[in-house]
Amino acid sequence: MIFLGTCAADGLPNPFCECPLCEDARLHPENGRMRSCFLLDEKNLIDCGPDISAECTYAGVKLANLDNLFITHTHEDHFDPSNAGLLSMSMTRKGKPLDIYMSEEAYNATLAKFNALTIAELAESDACVDFSKGLIRLHSITPGKPYEVGEYTVTAIPTTHRVSHRERAVNYVFEKDGQRILYACDTGYYPANSLEMLKNADLDILIMECTWGNLTDKDTASHLNCEAFLIQLERLESCGAISDKTRIYATHINHKHSLTHPMIQKWFDDRSKYKVIVARDGMRI
Repeated sequence: MIFLGTCAADGLPNPFCECPLCEDARLHPENGRMRSCFLLDEKNLIDCGPDISAECTYAGVKLANLDNLFITHTHEDHFDPSNAGLLSMSMTRKGKPLDIYMSEEAYNATLAKFNALTIAELAESDACVDFSKGLIRLHSITPGKPYEVGEYTVTAIPTTHRVSHRERAVNYVFEKDGQRILYACDTGYYPANSLEMLKNADLDILIMECTWGNLTDKDTASHLNCEAFLIQLERLESCGAISDKTRIYATHINHKHSLTHPMIQKWFDDRSKYKVIVARDGMRI
C-alpha cells in the first residue's frame, strides 16, 4: 500500500504562497506534499486528484492494471474528472473499464454535471466520452452496507465533511483476509451513527486526516487538527474500532499551520499515547 499524496487541497508548497511551511518545502523537497491519494494495490485506488501523474512518477508505480477507484467526495483535490483523458489515451488498456464507487450524493452530483453540459461540451469532455463508451462505470454505494468489490469487502462510513448542501464525504473500511483498514479523508469528528458502524471493528490500520496541524481556530466538523485527531482516536478506541495493535497514520495535511513534517511527527511523539506515524508522499505500508 502506498501513500501517493498526503496533502490537502492546496499542495505543499502552494505555488502562490510564501508562508514558512511552503518555503521550507522548497528548501527541503522531502517535506513537500501532493494532493491526497492512496493506492491499496495495483487494482484499487482511493481518490484521484489533479496530481495523479506526478504522484505515480514520484512513487515509481503505474495504474495500468487498475480496476476500481473509490471516491471519498467530489472536491476536485479528491476527484478530478479530467484524469479520464489519461485512461482513454492508454495504448495498453484496450477498452478495459474502470469502476468508480462513490456515495449516492456524489453519484448524483457527477451525473448532474454531465447533464448540465451542452452537446458540444459533452463531445469535448473526456470523462463524458469515457462514461458513454463504458470505459468509466459509476456505482452508487450506501453507507453502512458492505459491498464485495474484487478481493475486498468495502463499507462506506458517513462523515461531517460537507461538499454541498446535499453531499458529505464518506470514508471507507476495506476488509481482506481478516485484516481491516479504515481510510478517513476528509472526515471531521465522526457522528454517533458512524461510530456505531465502526463499533468493534478492531482495525489493523487507520489512516486519518490531520488537515489543520496545530492550528486550533478552525471548524473540526470539516477537518481535524492534531488535538482533534487525538480526540477522534479516543472515541474510536472507546467503541472498539482501534486498539493497541492498530497502526495509525496521519495524512491530508495542509500548510496553514506552523509544523513542518519533522515537527508534526514530534508533536505526536510528545503528546500522544498512541503511536502515530505522519505519512510522507511515497511512503509504503
